[in-house]
Amino acid sequence: MSKQQSGSKEHRDPTTNPYRMSRRRITTWTGALIASVVLLVVVAIVLAAIGGDSAESWVAIVLFVAFGVPVAAAAVLGGLAIASWGWVAGTVFGVGWLTLLVVVVNNGFHLLFDDQAVGPVIYDEAIWQASGVGGLVVGGVLFFVAGWQGDVPMWIGGPAGGIDVSRRRLRGREGDSVGSGAVVPPPKRKPRPKPKRRPKQQRRR
Repeated sequence: MSKQQSGSKEHRDPTTNPYRMSRRRITTWTGALIASVVLLVVVAIVLAAIGGDSAESWVAIVLFVAFGVPVAAAAVLGGLAIASWGWVAGTVFGVGWLTLLVVVVNNGFHLLFDDQAVGPVIYDEAIWQASGVGGLVVGGVLFFVAGWQGDVPMWIGGPAGGIDVSRRRLRGREGDSVGSGAVVPPPKRKPRPKPKRRPKQQRRR
């Protein structure tokens, strides 16, 4: 087995990595999404500095894409990392986030008004806000179910000082590391010592 294959297998070993994606892939996607947010924010700042008749509209659109699309994509990818059907939780959470973000951005730029057509739908701030919050809540519950089923570490309040609510903890599979979120690999067996051979002269006697 080559070193590359061995490393890939190690990253996906459930005893050291409970997620369905390798840690390298998770790190790569996270870095790419953060970089896209930074890049789009810089674009929005440049557009605001240039100014113009439609500059405000373009700034609002770019900011919406900057803080909306990467978060929604991260939700879908995060769902896939913990369960095969996790994309459902990520999609529900992402749609809720995008819907709520439309309301937030519109409150800052006032580009939409109630009963105004936005493509095939009608904008109503109260309905869109309730739909966004509902999507976040339902998506969060689905994430919890997917994480419980996928047996991944989960905390309420974060890993540092938070409450460990993972299935792994309740089944007592972490031993002394309960609440720390650490994944403990199985103990390694010690090799048996080889029996000592007698010298040829002693065997002749």
